[in-house]
Amino acid sequence: MNVRLGKQQSGMTLVEMMVAMLIGTVLIAGALTVYLQSKANYQTTDSLARLQDNLRFALDTLEPDLRLAGFWGMHNQSGAINPGAVTVTCAGGTAAQATAIVIGAAPNPTLIPVQAVDDNYNLGCPGRVPRVNSDVLMLRHASPRTTAIGDLGPGQVYAEVSMGSGQLFDDAVAPGQGAPVEYREVVANVYYVGESTFEPAVPALRRLSLVDGGAQGLLQDQEVIPGVENLQVQFGLDTDANGEVDRYVDGNHPLAQPGAAGASILAVRLWLLVRSDSSEGGVGFVDNGVYQPADADLPPIQPTLDADYPADFRRAAISKTIFLRNGQG
Repeated sequence: MNVRLGKQQSGMTLVEMMVAMLIGTVLIAGALTVYLQSKANYQTTDSLARLQDNLRFALDTLEPDLRLAGFWGMHNQSGAINPGAVTVTCAGGTAAQATAIVIGAAPNPTLIPVQAVDDNYNLGCPGRVPRVNSDVLMLRHASPRTTAIGDLGPGQVYAEVSMGSGQLFDDAVAPGQGAPVEYREVVANVYYVGESTFEPAVPALRRLSLVDGGAQGLLQDQEVIPGVENLQVQFGLDTDANGEVDRYVDGNHPLAQPGAAGASILAVRLWLLVRSDSSEGGVGFVDNGVYQPADADLPPIQPTLDADYPADFRRAAISKTIFLRNGQG
């Protein structure tokens, strides 16, 4: 009896298996490297995009507020507005200190449209961990919207404005200057850099904002946007009455003070330093940049040397000059 055997079959040799495993390992390592690089590139792109968004949001908040500074509806003469007997409060400060922030200090309170405190936070209403070597910007004006006399309520500071004059009140009882008049809420915002409300130890652009306090005006501390590390303010002055900016000075310059003779504020130059939302130290990023604040007496900011500016965050600095629309004296 003859038995025919089929073709003999054989598997992979040990050498072939090792070569296949090596090729597979190389392919997997390559795919993993591409994935990690793509992830790192995505994180970098996302971080830069969010950084730019935060910058734009900060400027989009500050710019319209600056352009309205000194606006009172029927006129833009802040010196013609009588502060009246309004009272404002704030957390951690006295009513007199809060009121002085909004309408100026007694005995001669004056509604100054634009002011700045240079490199320091020294206001009567405490801020939330204010940053050193950062400026404070103070803006005052009326709301762009009028309020009907029937909608006036106590606790909100209003301006009753007529042609060339006006008066503040906070008891919902209109002063009655005689027609024609209009009523507008008073807007007072004090911008500074402090600590984020939601993320301790994270810097943020903040503001004390005048809101309805129930019985009287209240300066409420609000967070505008996190990530802002420094704010610098300079005023563009017209010193020869030709309607053009001749020089830029810091907020503590004598010519930039309220009532200073021989100079008018025509523009405000803002300088912002903003960092990314999260650290990139895990991927080895180091910020070796040098950032020169728009300030005559501040040294450059170097994250690798300054603990207040951690070097494992991305940053962007921006400067923008905003020309004022209303008379600033």
